[in-house]
Amino acid sequence: MTTETAPTADDPILSPAEVSAMLGGVPVATLKRWRTERTGPVALHIGRHVRYRRSAVESWLDEKDREAAAWMAS
Repeated sequence: MTTETAPTADDPILSPAEVSAMLGGVPVATLKRWRTERTGPVALHIGRHVRYRRSAVESWLDEKDREAAAWMAS
């Protein structure tokens, strides 16, 4: 279950390297694998470039937090 907010003009567009840093150094190759498996944050394809909205990455992280909390509670 993903809750997404509408993008706004002040919602930064991030490169895979920036998302990697935001996620504590997750390898860019892992982000690519997550895109192909459709398990990571929603990515945008702008021309031949892959980008992520910061809000999409934050929503994905929130979802992972909820999954972890539910797992810990069971």
